[in-house]
Amino acid sequence: MDAARREKREHGTLGFPFQIYPALDGSEAQDSDFIPYHWHPELEIITVDAGQVSVTIADHVYEGARGDVFFCAGEQLHEIRAAGRANQFHSFVFAADFLEFARGDQVQSELLAPLAEGRLQFATCLRRGEAGQDEVRALLAQIMRACLNRSPGYQLAVKAALLGVVAVCAEHGLLRELDRPASDYKARQLKEIVGYLSEHFAEPLPLPEVAARFGLSPQYFCTFFKDNFGKTLTQHINSLRIEQAARLLRETDLPVMEVGFNVGFDNFSYFIKRFRAVYGASPSAYRKGSGAV
Repeated sequence: MDAARREKREHGTLGFPFQIYPALDGSEAQDSDFIPYHWHPELEIITVDAGQVSVTIADHVYEGARGDVFFCAGEQLHEIRAAGRANQFHSFVFAADFLEFARGDQVQSELLAPLAEGRLQFATCLRRGEAGQDEVRALLAQIMRACLNRSPGYQLAVKAALLGVVAVCAEHGLLRELDRPASDYKARQLKEIVGYLSEHFAEPLPLPEVAARFGLSPQYFCTFFKDNFGKTLTQHINSLRIEQAARLLRETDLPVMEVGFNVGFDNFSYFIKRFRAVYGASPSAYRKGSGAV
């Protein structure tokens, strides 16, 4: 996925605005087990399929286990971490208005239109064993089978199952009205901060300069950042740098030291230390184990 900012990629097509990541047919390998903060106008359902997956939505970190389901609203900042091959997840991304009816019936006015307009949201987290979880997982499994088989009419099967998810969530009280618009000032400011960092993480980013860019004092910026992202500015920048370093190690033959410098580390030993802390291996061992060039 694109780095921590609004995604520019199309999810599905204009006629069928739905996509599963990573792709089920293996044509699109999951290129990272760390998806940095990003957002998009589509809704997203994230399932934990194996192991442990950390999902951050807005300002809350959820530790997900196999069977858990997470719902991310349109335009909502989120991040996914699934370190190692034993930890697996899938994301179902779709436009909310994909589910709407042309005829203005009761379901359209009470559920689908409010969902598409952001006035209604799914509950963020649905744990294994909670009411509705088995039904939602079964419907998502139907979607995966339909997308794998691609039989005539499979798009309708996908749409019907997504409507089924809405119905199950409504039945079990897993839809809630928003107290305030998702696009409030704080949300916009957070998106601006993440977008800026995603574009400049390979550059020197001293705290006073970053804070001043957003009209905040360094002390307030530190508190604001930690309260909303659950990590320090340095930790977030290092995560972006390590994720990009892993990509370069997989996709290029740049020397390891050059990779570290290219992503913004000016101390090679520190780069090795931070990389090992995330991936459990040195950059050289990671490159060898990934079958990179």
